[in-house]
Amino acid sequence: MAYTTTTRLGIKKAVLCSAQRFETAVFNANYDLIDAEAIAADARLDVVEALGTTQTARLDGIDTLNTTQDTRLTAIETLNTTQTSRLDSVDTLNTTQNTRLTAVETKNSEQDTRLTSVEGINTTQNTRLTSLEGIDAGTRLTAVEAKNTTQDTTLSSHGTRLTSVEGVNTTQNTRLTTLEGVNAGTRLTTLESYNLNSRVGTIEGYNLNGRVTTLEDNFDIYDTRIGTLETVIDGGTP
Repeated sequence: MAYTTTTRLGIKKAVLCSAQRFETAVFNANYDLIDAEAIAADARLDVVEALGTTQTARLDGIDTLNTTQDTRLTAIETLNTTQTSRLDSVDTLNTTQNTRLTAVETKNSEQDTRLTSVEGINTTQNTRLTSLEGIDAGTRLTAVEAKNTTQDTTLSSHGTRLTSVEGVNTTQNTRLTTLEGVNAGTRLTTLESYNLNSRVGTIEGYNLNGRVTTLEDNFDIYDTRIGTLETVIDGGTP
């Protein structure tokens, strides 16, 4: 006859084939051990159940929080998608604007170069205009006009004198005709002594025709010079 005990509670149990007879005291002691273990386990189960209840509540809170957070994360993800799309549009617009700004900068550089050239030309033109203004064309033209007036008076005077000479020649021709009809021999001899041919030669020696030609040539020269002055005053080629 013999007993063996369990590892956990130390309950006695008969060894097989040992012919150990039943003992009430051992049986009761085993139940006491089981009851004590059950009482201890029940207290621990109460703690576990209470803890389970608390943890369930906490898990419910976590589930609710997770649901809320999931909703918020979904909203953030949606917003991120929208913002990504908008940022892509902004990037595209920035690229386009950068290209346009580069083109504008290039054009501005070209325009600046051209304006600098124009300013240089304007400076040169201003200097040339100042030079032309200093020529005092008005005073010189006034002098030319005065000279023209004098020349016109002189020509008018020559015209009058030529008319007078022509009148004298006509008179002389008439008188010569009369003389030819009267005492042509003796009286012509007398007339010849008057040396009319010499006196006419003297008149011819005045070279009135040549002098008038010279005046006409001078007028052509003056006309050319006045035309040049008009070209300069009216603009012409700077």
